Amino acid sequence: MIPGISFVQELEGIQEYRLNKNGLRILLAQDETQPVAGCMITYHVGSRNEALGYTGATHMLEHLLFKGTPTHNKKKGTDIRDLLERNGAFINATTWFDRTNYFAVMPADLLPAAIKIEADRMRNAWILEKDRQAEMTIVRNEYEQMENEPYQALDTAIWAAAFLAHPYHHPTIGWRSDIETISIDRLQQFHNEFYWPDNATITIAGGFDTKDVLKQIKTAFGGLTKNPQLYPGMHTLEPIQQGERRVTIHRNGFNLFGSAYKMPSAVHPDIPALAILGLILMDGKTSRLHRALVDTNKAT
Repeated sequence: MIPGISFVQELEGIQEYRLNKNGLRILLAQDETQPVAGCMITYHVGSRNEALGYTGATHMLEHLLFKGTPTHNKKKGTDIRDLLERNGAFINATTWFDRTNYFAVMPADLLPAAIKIEADRMRNAWILEKDRQAEMTIVRNEYEQMENEPYQALDTAIWAAAFLAHPYHHPTIGWRSDIETISIDRLQQFHNEFYWPDNATITIAGGFDTKDVLKQIKTAFGGLTKNPQLYPGMHTLEPIQQGERRVTIHRNGFNLFGSAYKMPSAVHPDIPALAILGLILMDGKTSRLHRALVDTNKAT
C-alpha cells in the first residue's frame, strides 16, 4: 500500500504492518465512525531488563520522556501538553515487568501531532540531571505511598520471595536506594540500549484513514535507524522452586493473607484455560472463592 511499509497479517480487524527500514511494528484498528483516536507506542523493555544498582530505570525514564526534546519543548510552546493535552487529549504512560507504553487518546485531528511526538522523543528525548533530580522526589513519593499501603507492601514481598534470581524479584518502581541514587549516565545508557524502533510497536485505533496514517508513520519514523548494537540479553533463569516459600510482614492494625502460584509463560497452550479458571475462582460475587470465604464471613 505504501512503499517501504510491508503488510504482515490481519486478525479480528487489527492490521499489522512493518516499517522496512528500521523494523518498527505497526498495529492499526480502524473505525472511521469514531471522532477520536488513540496512539500508543510500546517499548519492549521493562523492569526485567534492570539489575541491582539501576532498578526502576524504566519507570524513571517513563517520567523523563515527558520532559521534551529540541523540537518539542515548553520554551517553544510545542511540548506534548501544549500540542495535545490543552487541545483535548488524555496522555499518560505505564511501566511493567516486560514493557513500557506511552499513549494519548485525542480528537482524531490531533493524531498526526501525536505520531510526530512519539517519533521525536524515541531518540531525541532530553534526559538531563536537573530533570532526574526533580522527578526522583516524585518517584520516591510514589514508592512511599506503595509502602504505606499494606496490600502493596505484601505484594512486593510476595514477588521478592517468589522470584529469587530472575529480575521479576524487583518491584517495577525499583528499590528506594536505587531510585534515589541512580546516575543520569546510567539512565542515558539504558535509554540508548533499548529505545529504538526495532524494539517498539506503535498501535493506533479509532477514526483515521489507514493510508494517511501509514504515510504519517513513515514520514515521522522513517528517518530513524535500527539499534546498531545487539540488545542486552536476558541470561538469568529462575531456578526450579523446591517447595513452599513464606514471607511475613508485621504491620499494626491489618491482617492480610496472600497466596501466589507460578504459571506458565503467556504463550503456553494452557493459558486460556487458566484465564477461565481465574474467572471461575475469583471474578465477582458468584465466584467460588467469594462464596467460600466472603459469604461465610471468613474474609472481606
